[in-house]
Amino acid sequence: MRSFLLPILAFLASAAPASAFAQAAPAGECAVSVRFGSYAMGIDRPAFERVRALLARDRGVRAVDEQHWGREGETTLCVRTRRAGDARRLFGRVKAALPAKPRGPITVETRGGLRFEAPRQRNG
Repeated sequence: MRSFLLPILAFLASAAPASAFAQAAPAGECAVSVRFGSYAMGIDRPAFERVRALLARDRGVRAVDEQHWGREGETTLCVRTRRAGDARRLFGRVKAALPAKPRGPITVETRGGLRFEAPRQRNG
């Protein structure tokens, strides 16, 4: 049994993507997290791609880890920054790139406590 599993495990390990966008980050390393949710019809793919492109171009970003957690494309982007000050700036840039009425809920948070939700949640 063990000799059967080893080749399968070796294959799965070699087939794993090496991209920084495809690996999960250890908890607590996300300076900024961007969570794309769904209302039973998938995430807002254009907003997701716009945010990914923005993060890929920003020199303050050290790595972006993609964590898939839903059945309809729900994903969290975990952004690790080069300097602590980059998180606040990236928070503002990501927030500005989001549509006012996205196809699904999008939440941007920093480790320092900043939080934004689109669409805006109404109280009362």
